[in-house]
Amino acid sequence: MEHTEAEGTHARASKPTVSVVITVKNDASGVQLALDSLARQTRLPDEIIVVDGGSSDGTWPSLEGLAQTRRNLRVLRAPGANIAAGRNLGTQAARSGIVATTDSGCCAAADWLEKLIAPFEADPATDFVGGFYHVDSRTLFEEVVGLATMRGQLDPVCEGTFNPSGRSMAYRKDLWRRAGGWPQWLLYSEDTLFDHKMRQLHANWRLAQDAVVHWRPRSTSRALAKQFYLYGTGRGHTQIGAADFAYNLRNLAAVSATALLTIATAWVLPLLVFLVVYFYVWTFHAKAARIAGRTRRLTSYPITLWVMWIVLFSNLAGYLVGSWQRWRSGGQLALAMRAYLATE
Repeated sequence: MEHTEAEGTHARASKPTVSVVITVKNDASGVQLALDSLARQTRLPDEIIVVDGGSSDGTWPSLEGLAQTRRNLRVLRAPGANIAAGRNLGTQAARSGIVATTDSGCCAAADWLEKLIAPFEADPATDFVGGFYHVDSRTLFEEVVGLATMRGQLDPVCEGTFNPSGRSMAYRKDLWRRAGGWPQWLLYSEDTLFDHKMRQLHANWRLAQDAVVHWRPRSTSRALAKQFYLYGTGRGHTQIGAADFAYNLRNLAAVSATALLTIATAWVLPLLVFLVVYFYVWTFHAKAARIAGRTRRLTSYPITLWVMWIVLFSNLAGYLVGSWQRWRSGGQLALAMRAYLATE
């Protein structure tokens, strides 16, 4: 990989230039929303690179048209590229020493880039900055989904354990090289593994909670289930959080075994009711009550329970499928994981 003139010691000593990378596929309205928000920034990007993963609708022609009218916009077409591969292509093509990423469908606050880049300007030793995101809900269901599933919406996040999303982060291009890029062999949950790699490299890490993008949660139960099924699949490939999945699987096995015993004897029914209430109602009661209080809608309580059940079982199903795929790969996914996290 070649170094650009904007990188290295000279870039760290002067005001840094910033490229913003966005990946998209079949989402013309979503990428338009993201680009429009970037055009209103208090600190404008020096360039914006949009990588299209092979859109089959009107997204690519729209991007080509926009690139002719926006001087700082570059568009790349990479059919078949997943999110990680798209971010690698965009980062490689970036002319700046610092790369910020966000997603199609996100709306960056007007000062998002200014706040995200501030730690680099304040301390030239900064390598990586994690931004933040807020719920942009249109319905009660979406608001509940955001509050229930997005970290930092109900409680402050802990900088030591918070894993920034690719929808709001920035990193030095030389750090990206040292990391071996984004893990493009991983189809889902790629940003979680990228964060783990940053920690493995002991990157000079900062969290900019005031660098905010607004993100609309899934609007239907089916879309939410698909989202967390795919997340779970990625976790199955990497085995990140395996202990949590094992705990949930054990609980499900206990409930299922007890349900089968009720066929033989009705005396087991009270135990079944207790287990169901304990694992799938009481466990989420505090969160559901807080969300009902936050939204000032009593109906938010059962909606929260429904959302958490979808998340739990979809994630678990995806994890089991991902784990099976990891086993079927003959060790290739495990080797790729170890090689990616290696620091030598």
